[in-house]
Amino acid sequence: MDNKYIISTDLDGTLLDHNTYKFNKAAPALEYCDDMQIPIIFNTSKTFSETEKLRKQLNNNHPFIIENGAAVYVPKEYFEMAEPSSVPRFDAGEYWVYKFGINRSEILSRLTTFAASHPYSYKGFKSTTTRELSKDTGLTLEQAAAAKERQFSEPVAWLDKPEKLNEFSQHLNLFGLNCIQGGRYSHVIGQTNKAKPLLFLKELYQQKYNNNQILISLGDSPNDREMLECADIAVVIESPSHQDPILNTHPHLIRSRFQGPMGWNESMLNLLQTNTEKPAINV
Repeated sequence: MDNKYIISTDLDGTLLDHNTYKFNKAAPALEYCDDMQIPIIFNTSKTFSETEKLRKQLNNNHPFIIENGAAVYVPKEYFEMAEPSSVPRFDAGEYWVYKFGINRSEILSRLTTFAASHPYSYKGFKSTTTRELSKDTGLTLEQAAAAKERQFSEPVAWLDKPEKLNEFSQHLNLFGLNCIQGGRYSHVIGQTNKAKPLLFLKELYQQKYNNNQILISLGDSPNDREMLECADIAVVIESPSHQDPILNTHPHLIRSRFQGPMGWNESMLNLLQTNTEKPAINV
């Protein structure tokens, strides 16, 4: 059987416009993927409720990864097989949720202990009101409320000197926490990233189709670096607000000419339509 594609995409600043959160400029490529039955996996810092709402808008029925790799939600019966038990699995209604991170309550507890001996200046979502978040991000109040429904992470607005952020991240590692820089916020999570659950899903797809899968990842922020590095084809989307994620080396790297969903659209159509008959690479 011929190789198949799997697409893993960041949302804010990548599939969604950085300022408007709209995806309409990516519509032709999204429709093409749907016609070709190429699964699009949302791999995002967003919450479950935010991501599920967007999936319904796009009629996307595939697995999705939330909160920077903290958990992956798989629709029940999607793989029609017994998934491996190496990752903790929980029943979440119509989904199985595989947990790669730790609960937010544990993160907040560790941050409290951490702050007693490491006095950095930042403001987490826990102490940010819905109205403040709406003002800072341009989200509606309803959208901001959904963004605050964190299960496995605590986004923070960095208020200290920029050069201290790396030091902050290094100190957090001693407490079993990662600090991942996103488009607007830094995200404190457990010892995971966007790549770990993605590679888990890739293996399930390969078992399902009994073939190799070509993984395409698209992202625009430093928190997408691991997701891009683990992909067979990495697509870096131009950002209007921050530096592109730094990739040390990648054999199949594409950089978009345009920002956000317009860059997503052009990059994916160029890649997929050019290689309809034969995959872009062999894996």
